[in-house]
Amino acid sequence: MGSENDALVAKVEAFTQTAFASARDQMACRRGCDSCCLAWLTVDQVEAEQVRSALAALPADVRAQVQARGVLQLSREAANEPGPRCAMLHDDGSCAVYGARPLVCRTQGYALRYPAGFVPVAAVRLRIGTGEVTHCPLNFTTRAPTAAEVLDAERVDQILAVVNQRHSLAHGLDPAQRHGLSALAAGASRS
Repeated sequence: MGSENDALVAKVEAFTQTAFASARDQMACRRGCDSCCLAWLTVDQVEAEQVRSALAALPADVRAQVQARGVLQLSREAANEPGPRCAMLHDDGSCAVYGARPLVCRTQGYALRYPAGFVPVAAVRLRIGTGEVTHCPLNFTTRAPTAAEVLDAERVDQILAVVNQRHSLAHGLDPAQRHGLSALAAGASRS
């Protein structure tokens, strides 16, 4: 099942690389820009497995740092404290599991099309056809994204759901179960 997810990741990566090259002057996204990482996110079974594998491959000292951040963020989440921060985020703004980051992380900031009514009204930046486009407010500040720079996020989510369903069934997992990145980080020493 990993190959199906790997294929989806490769397609999304190809899109983001092309879109970034096309809109380079409009993109604030750079190493250290962590505005999109100030959230507590969850992932499905197939992506959780990839994150666990990436955590297990980290050097012990880095894995311990990620684990400590995971424990802290889990506590903060439970208390519903303001100022969420992804436990995978290093102090320098880089990601501990960058190569295995979930699709939601790979696409954050880019222009994403969803069905009308799916995106909160305040986040809608553009309406196209039957969909609405959202993107980081730091991006596309002087022009709208072109059609070629807009990812059909609804379709990506649909494909990911199918890949996750197949993966989950093949491994006896509940396909509806989600895993918080903070919890995955907190369990890093057991990865």
